[in-house]
Amino acid sequence: MTDNWHKKLRNKNREEIVAAAKELFAKQSFLAVNIKEICVLAGVSRVTFYKHFQTMDELVFEVQVDILEGMTGFVRSAPSAGMNGKEMLASMLKAWIDYGAQHPGYIRFILLFDLHYEAYDSSHELRKQYEQYIGRAKERHFLLEALETGAEDGSLKRDAEPLQTALFIFTSMLALLQKISLVPAAEPQSGLEARIADRFAGMLVEHLSAD
Repeated sequence: MTDNWHKKLRNKNREEIVAAAKELFAKQSFLAVNIKEICVLAGVSRVTFYKHFQTMDELVFEVQVDILEGMTGFVRSAPSAGMNGKEMLASMLKAWIDYGAQHPGYIRFILLFDLHYEAYDSSHELRKQYEQYIGRAKERHFLLEALETGAEDGSLKRDAEPLQTALFIFTSMLALLQKISLVPAAEPQSGLEARIADRFAGMLVEHLSAD
């Protein structure tokens, strides 16, 4: 067996652990999930778990980053070629709403992580790595291309500061989706939540529109 085979196996095991954790965290609070449950679902031993993650905290942070990457990647891929900035922004916000509807458990996980982050008893190194990740993500925010394109092609206001606007939209949209994600699944779906989200996204786009 080659070193390359071993590397692929290690990577596969790590991916299976992260996938199992995401599945469990999406169904219940990560505070209620233990390593044994994750290992059983991933089909790995505790020994294998600790080869990849020194603590549960480390896995929780990795899942947070993995979910954020998946969410922003989904939204970033929404615009079609030839769209102006306003159309790009509208398509991205619509995709974001769709993502929230498809993955309410992931949205709830982000909310719970954010609520517990400050009080979370994690290592200084983990916090430093996460803050560096957030810093890099803010520097090249996934909404910037649409906002900058709109300012250049005249479909969006030129006086809006792109980065600050992107951060405001991110905070506002995520807060709304998190609120919607807390609606119990057992309650009848009237479509009201989706309509509210669509109207809110439309208000953001129209506020920034140059028309």
